[in-house]
Amino acid sequence: MKAAEFLTKKTNYNDIFTYEDFNEEQMMMYSATEEFIEKEILPNIDKIEKQEGDIVENILRKAGELGLLGITVPEELNGLNMSFNTSMLIADIIGIAGSFGTTYGAHTGIGTLPILYYGTKEQKEKYVPQLATGELIGCYCLTEPNAGSDANAGKTSAKLNDKKDKYIINGQKIWISNGGFADIMIVFAKIDGDKNHSAFIVESQTKGITMAPEEIKLGIKGSSTRQIFYENVLVPAENLLGNRGQGFEIALNILNIGRVKLCASAIGGAKKLIEQTKTYAEERVQFGFPIRKYGAIRDKVSKMMSKTFVSESLMYRAGQEIEDRVNEIGTVNATKEYAIECAIAKIHGSETLDYVVDEAVQCHGGMGYSAEYPIERAYRDSRIARIYEGTNEINRLMLVAQYFKKIKNKNINITSNVVNGYLKLLIPLFICRTDNVCLVDNHKKLLGVLTQLVYNKFGKNLHRHQHVMIWLSDIIIEIYANESALLRSEKTQDTLQKSMIQNYLYNSNKLVKNISEKIIDSTSKGVKRQLLNCILNKLTSQKVHNPENLSLKIY
Repeated sequence: MKAAEFLTKKTNYNDIFTYEDFNEEQMMMYSATEEFIEKEILPNIDKIEKQEGDIVENILRKAGELGLLGITVPEELNGLNMSFNTSMLIADIIGIAGSFGTTYGAHTGIGTLPILYYGTKEQKEKYVPQLATGELIGCYCLTEPNAGSDANAGKTSAKLNDKKDKYIINGQKIWISNGGFADIMIVFAKIDGDKNHSAFIVESQTKGITMAPEEIKLGIKGSSTRQIFYENVLVPAENLLGNRGQGFEIALNILNIGRVKLCASAIGGAKKLIEQTKTYAEERVQFGFPIRKYGAIRDKVSKMMSKTFVSESLMYRAGQEIEDRVNEIGTVNATKEYAIECAIAKIHGSETLDYVVDEAVQCHGGMGYSAEYPIERAYRDSRIARIYEGTNEINRLMLVAQYFKKIKNKNINITSNVVNGYLKLLIPLFICRTDNVCLVDNHKKLLGVLTQLVYNKFGKNLHRHQHVMIWLSDIIIEIYANESALLRSEKTQDTLQKSMIQNYLYNSNKLVKNISEKIIDSTSKGVKRQLLNCILNKLTSQKVHNPENLSLKIY
């Protein structure tokens, strides 16, 4: 299925990839990575959090020796040449490694991939083999004091010298992960005041580069984060990455890859937190019984499990959809094409992690608040996931902008959904009550009706109504999430999975209805509003379920 077509077409469960579909070789790689984490990272977690000596850098280089830094890098460049979805699987287990996950992701993703995908043959041969083995460590220098979400507003400058053989770079970058020990920097700067950035490969030992001390952060304390200053830094002209003015494109496309992989890392962390919470709930006795016997705890854990199951389902579905296109058009073009799915994964995964870690703290009570338990650290670490790789708000706005662009370019056709949505007016409410796949199909029709409504109301001025854009994005997210988990449960015929998606869908449908009411109330009035609310009630009419029983089936 092509990008975003899930919004207008039905998908067969045989056409999606699930966690259960990974083969023996891929799971062996997963196990090897898990063994590395348990041997090298978890026993040293306190030292890593304090960034004692060179421990973080040394562990990253050890990961390179095992091939973990070159999962998708071609064999001729010292990589393992494994699939995109395999790299997702490795990002999943890296999620249990705490702040080291940020160090790993910054190097293997934004620190390496710009050269791999945009570099010349000479640039790739010079840098990528050593980045894949950990001999060199990379970082990505985009953000500036006045250029965060508005990344292209950066003021770092580049100018050719008189001999035309070197660029002179001046400026400042902030929040640079791996900045303290990186050998190679991907630096974004504007040449002679260009509208868009260009990208440069800069070696960190170059004269004129200085750094501020390590940032003191809320979480991910074990990852190096620096401000970096460039004063008349001379960079060889051949180190221009891609074409002049292509830097902003490079930044966005590499971030698409980072977004979907961030979901994998977040969900890996969430699964570990659920495991820890279950263990604690079995061992903690109150009022004569383990607390896992009590409904309040069981309900929390069942929701944690359901949300995590759904996120895991959508991320591996998206990963394989991207992988299928990689073979045809390459990784950069594939992730660009699937930018909506990448954004959905980033948002849903990071917010699932936030929910899970918050409830994990609650289930642990005072112990969850104590720094002696790993839950406290996870609580602090998780918060960054909603901020980096583009804030969730920016991703929601981008997602909707891409959605309307695909409609305009006729990549997707919502006409049928709009018509069928309005036809629900002719059907009695009690007949409309449905469940599961049919309910998600109704959500697609509802999205079509709301899309037409919003466009007719705001037209080209929609970007000025961010409330509405974010509401629309949340409906799109829930459609992809619900459908992915439903298809997975149909494919596996697993009883627990069916209970988890039923539990999730019960709450998701209420969310979709609430959001839709906001959009209707913000765009219509009078008889029109009444008709739209009638359509809404019919398209969100769900078979009655006992939510308590659903929860008890799960945990």
